[in-house]
Amino acid sequence: MSYIITSEFELNKVAAPNLPLPPEQYNRQYFDQMLNVLRLYFNRLDALTGQLQTDGSIDPGLINNPNGLFFSTVDQTLVAVDTAYPITFNQTYLNNNVALQSGSTSKIEVSVGGVYNFQLSAQLKSTNSSGKDVQIWIKRNNITIGYSSRIYTLEGADNSFAIAWSFDIDLAVGEYIEMQWGADDTNAILETTAAVSPYPAAASVVMAVNYVARLPDPRPTPPP
Repeated sequence: MSYIITSEFELNKVAAPNLPLPPEQYNRQYFDQMLNVLRLYFNRLDALTGQLQTDGSIDPGLINNPNGLFFSTVDQTLVAVDTAYPITFNQTYLNNNVALQSGSTSKIEVSVGGVYNFQLSAQLKSTNSSGKDVQIWIKRNNITIGYSSRIYTLEGADNSFAIAWSFDIDLAVGEYIEMQWGADDTNAILETTAAVSPYPAAASVVMAVNYVARLPDPRPTPPP
């Protein structure tokens, strides 16, 4: 950050004080005045230090950036064609003001409002030889985000496709994102692979989340 300004969302500005010029002779009133100016300045520096070390009681968006990382160590399958299923996570690596909603394995919720970057990576695999289209899309607070679907075409038995998708979206306090997927053929899976030396295991899905900016005002309306 190249500047610090005063607002509800940003750090308080602290400027060096203009000290009064000293008189030629010792003057108790002058020293009292100078000490009061310095005391006020150092009190403001202490307050700024407190903001920098905040644990979340003050909006941490600029310093203590919220972030999360979630992944799944199991295969994910489709029961029916052309049906929406949530992408789920069973492991949490980072959860600083970003966490799986209580009681959910798919809803990623934030406790600090702002614009967040979501980075989804996944391993799609075809389990038979027929061609198939798999779609993945975004839901926010159980509402589908229009024009957010991505289509991935799989062909051939045991063929795999690596997904890497990064997007930004605005979330208020307590709002959440849930990724959905579906296909026109149930012979598609999100695959986990076991560790085989020298290679580590691969997760079926991984989602990294990072705060990037304060919440816009007014908030944009997503396409239907």
